[in-house]
Amino acid sequence: MMRARSRRRRHALLAASVALLALASFARAERRHFVRIAEDGTSFALDDTDFYVHGFNQVQLMSHAADDAPAPQNASSSHQNGRAKVLEVLGDAEMHGFNVLRTWAFNDGIGMWNALQVYPGIYDEKVFRALDWLLWQCRRHKIRVLLALANSWSEYGGAEQYLEWARSRHDNSSGEPYPTSFYSSLACREMYKRFVRKLLTRRNVYTGVEYREDDYIFGFDLINEPRAHTAGELHSWTREMADFFKSIDGNHLLTSGSEGFFGPSTPDLKKFNPGDWTSTHGNDFYRNHAISSLDFAVFHVYPDTWFNEGEGGETCDTDCAIAFTQDNIRAHLTSPLPKPVVLEEVGKKGEGRDRYLEEVFRAMHDSHIDGGYGAGTIVWQLSPSNFSDVDSFSIYLPEHQSTSSLMREVGVRVASRIASAYHGGLSLAGWVSHITNAKIRRFFGNRFWRKHILPAKPAAAEVSSFAASDPSAGGPKVNDTSAALP
Repeated sequence: MMRARSRRRRHALLAASVALLALASFARAERRHFVRIAEDGTSFALDDTDFYVHGFNQVQLMSHAADDAPAPQNASSSHQNGRAKVLEVLGDAEMHGFNVLRTWAFNDGIGMWNALQVYPGIYDEKVFRALDWLLWQCRRHKIRVLLALANSWSEYGGAEQYLEWARSRHDNSSGEPYPTSFYSSLACREMYKRFVRKLLTRRNVYTGVEYREDDYIFGFDLINEPRAHTAGELHSWTREMADFFKSIDGNHLLTSGSEGFFGPSTPDLKKFNPGDWTSTHGNDFYRNHAISSLDFAVFHVYPDTWFNEGEGGETCDTDCAIAFTQDNIRAHLTSPLPKPVVLEEVGKKGEGRDRYLEEVFRAMHDSHIDGGYGAGTIVWQLSPSNFSDVDSFSIYLPEHQSTSSLMREVGVRVASRIASAYHGGLSLAGWVSHITNAKIRRFFGNRFWRKHILPAKPAAAEVSSFAASDPSAGGPKVNDTSAALP
């Protein structure tokens, strides 16, 4: 009898092991669809098909997702819980065609609300599970995620918190100088590496997939907007951390997170910086992004902050902002760097925002259409209805109706070009069938596609001069999809 029970237990264990192996195999098969660098080196590709980034920033989502207490019954929008607000912004983003979210995967220090890393190497599991949940929800909305690993500013802890930790642990007998810079401190470097390893090897409790194996993570920023004392200091840190990241995760795209100011390596382009003050922050767009472990380049543009409030002491109206940004974009896209370039943060305050953003979206996407290095734009930032507008850049969808329409029109333009890669000369019926197959449905088949891309003739109300002006050959025009298809 004992032997019979033992055999049954062994059989049960064997069956369970086989089931787990099958589940693991299925998970591996399902997650091997990472965004890559296209063969031409100028753009991104997903399953060998063009992938252009129409993205949005919203940095607070992990912290709000950790605030998961049930909302009161019949609560108004302003009193909904954190996860309800996260779902609101993801739903709005989905319905405007956004395909990439950029957000923070960090929140450092015991004093921070819903801190992830409360002390060096000590994590709040509740907040980690909130990040797991956020990634899972983004997958359900067909939105990929660009995760920043740290912040050069003090918000959300950032480099200042790492320095505080390093100083509290400093031992004069160790021989290491007293930490004065996050980028040069050995202790800060080691703490940062431990966090990166922890994050990349984290197994999502909702999907069962490690972060480094999650194909709905678009990529990673090493740090948001790094600024250091010298160019050499920042370059050394970037190279070391990029190599370290790639030693753990060879699946994902990696970039710097930099503002992209031009430096000594391209002296002829420094005139396109917002001011001479940029030379004191260690940035060198070309040199920093030429590091082989970085897959693509990024830059940020904020004329309001740099000229109207910033260190230059100048003023800049909407026409000035457009002119500066067009020159700045052109300089980044024509630098000697042979890598895709993403405008990773761009924002505009007050009147003139729609006109400004329309020109920005057009400049970046036209570069992509023409075979240049423009690979996407990530606007700063979308917010749900009750998030405070702390920097006056927030875009509330759909409350900001004209901006909402612009974002949706850009989404239609981008998605139409992606869809056109699938029709390949088919009849209209064949094209619709083809782009609704398992592959396209897995990556792009959300509510936005069903409403704006799959119908033969999208509603005229959804089309603007921007969306209808795509000069590319071979892709369906968004105001008359049927005319562009055989």
